[in-house]
Amino acid sequence: MQRVSILIPVRNCEAWVGSAIRSALGQTWPNREVIVADDGSSDESLAVIRGFGSALRCESGRYGGQNRARNRLLELARGEWLTFLDADDELAPDAIEQKMPLADRADVIYGSMEVAEFSGDKKIGSQFRPAVVPEDLWVSALKWQLPNTSATSFRRDAIKGAGGWPVEVANCTDYALYFRLLFANARFEAAPSARSLYRQWSPAQAVHLDPLRMVRTKLDLLWRVGAELQQRGLMSAARREAWADEMLQCIRSLCRLERSAIGPHLERLRSLNPRYLPSGRSFSLPYRVAYRAFGVPVAERLSQSTHRWRQRIGLAGRRGLLT
Repeated sequence: MQRVSILIPVRNCEAWVGSAIRSALGQTWPNREVIVADDGSSDESLAVIRGFGSALRCESGRYGGQNRARNRLLELARGEWLTFLDADDELAPDAIEQKMPLADRADVIYGSMEVAEFSGDKKIGSQFRPAVVPEDLWVSALKWQLPNTSATSFRRDAIKGAGGWPVEVANCTDYALYFRLLFANARFEAAPSARSLYRQWSPAQAVHLDPLRMVRTKLDLLWRVGAELQQRGLMSAARREAWADEMLQCIRSLCRLERSAIGPHLERLRSLNPRYLPSGRSFSLPYRVAYRAFGVPVAERLSQSTHRWRQRIGLAGRRGLLT
């Protein structure tokens, strides 16, 4: 029976780290270890962790960021398989057990996840995202359709062979690793019955913090991946469309945050797809018409105006002002 290391990096997450640890310790897969690395928390996270005593291994230091902490956990782990559980997420009790039947033919196993929004300790919204087996895993990755880190388990040798977690990125850390593994020809398998909880609960989370940095990081990552796919002769028509559509979605976000900065990214998009037009799989017909006629800035202004108009109409209808 293969050993699985459940690895939890923590920084200032006293409200949820206890739940994450309990979900790790409660796994039905018996051959496992739980290791926690506290990255200089200034709240009571370390006290919560130490409250579990010898049930887990704990190290505290100042690693300098989430991926540096993950790489330290990689060094500490003794398992053949690794699950990096974020400190504010949780695993279903049988999440590891549901993945391990696939271990002999996989390097990466990803499960389904519930994306849950919390206000305080109350769940106020939820969306279930099942793990699926795509026709082309590259297309799913380029469309940002793979689950987050906590839903994914990695063969130790595969993640080390790919160079570990990239420390140069502060956002999109899961996809930065996924792309590394895909370029290294890692074998991905889906385990839909393996479930995890991805908790969104604070504006201070990396997913919410500094949206401008987030979109810039994603654009740069997409550009590097697209250029490498092109260089290696791996850029199929389906991958090119998925890559260009996701680039445009990011450029749209950048247009709302910093319109003057979109020019270089549009040039990058056109350099790898000179005749690009938004696809009907990702964009509405009105947006595609506006993009073709006027370009991104005007298309985005029209889109935002239409959105605000629909909101006003909807509000009027809820107030009984429309028949």
